[in-house]
Amino acid sequence: MRHSIELALLAAALGAASSCSYDPELVDDTDVVLYEYQAVREMEPQGPAFNRGLRTGYLDYGDLLYEDYDMVDFGHFAFKAVDSAKGENVLPDRVESRELVVSDVDELAAARARLMAALAQGGRKKAAASAAKAQTSFDCWLEMTEDEDPPEEIERCKGAFEQAMAEVEQALTRDILPAAGEEAYLVFFAWDQATLTPVALTVLDQVEADYLVGRPTRIVVAGHADRSGPEPYNQALSERRARSVAQALAQRGIPTTTLQTEAYGESQPRVPTADGVREPQNRRGEIIFGLPATTAATTG
Repeated sequence: MRHSIELALLAAALGAASSCSYDPELVDDTDVVLYEYQAVREMEPQGPAFNRGLRTGYLDYGDLLYEDYDMVDFGHFAFKAVDSAKGENVLPDRVESRELVVSDVDELAAARARLMAALAQGGRKKAAASAAKAQTSFDCWLEMTEDEDPPEEIERCKGAFEQAMAEVEQALTRDILPAAGEEAYLVFFAWDQATLTPVALTVLDQVEADYLVGRPTRIVVAGHADRSGPEPYNQALSERRARSVAQALAQRGIPTTTLQTEAYGESQPRVPTADGVREPQNRRGEIIFGLPATTAATTG
């Protein structure tokens, strides 16, 4: 973490900062806390909604840390508030940046992976306020866990994270379930991955429910990749993605005889791009229902 704060001067410097104007181009690591923090607090919110939410969340959490005389972590979150106000790409803290007991690492690592997957799938735009709340709540949960704060305070941050993530995942799911008249369910993958995200699993739950209603005789599962890697590699990656989806559907009780996997590599992009471009919308699996059992029986 970036900490260069003289604690004895911090309180006086923050009081003086209220007269400073905020110029992102003139801020360096020390000046952020010593001269610009209050100016960032008072500035007119600007930039993307996600960044505005981060700025507010980190300012609010910084206040709590300052009141608790935790100046090291206060400085850390002050930097994150200012970087958010500058419109920079501010990520959730890494689990390995904190000193944790082993029993806490897996849960927090899984939570961060869940958050990063949602952000990669467009959560910053599709559910900006909830995504920002999820990120600042995760950082709060992580920091409090390292400091061994009272369990009820840790649970407050964890609960806020869980609620915000549910809202983000719901928003993402709404966008990728098929609307009336559409055929394909969509699941998206992280870059260079074939592992299903929590949002993808929610989509597959809906596929299972719809299958039980219509009982189609065939379900096509098609894997796709973006153009950020060599074509042969992307073909193999799309095959792994199709198999990952098909296996998850089989685990939900859909007969393997109903499932047909196909893989298209980078040949059928959802969003056309130049070669070498990472495009989240193209890293996907598509699930398409064929004829329902009743129709198949009558059409021969």
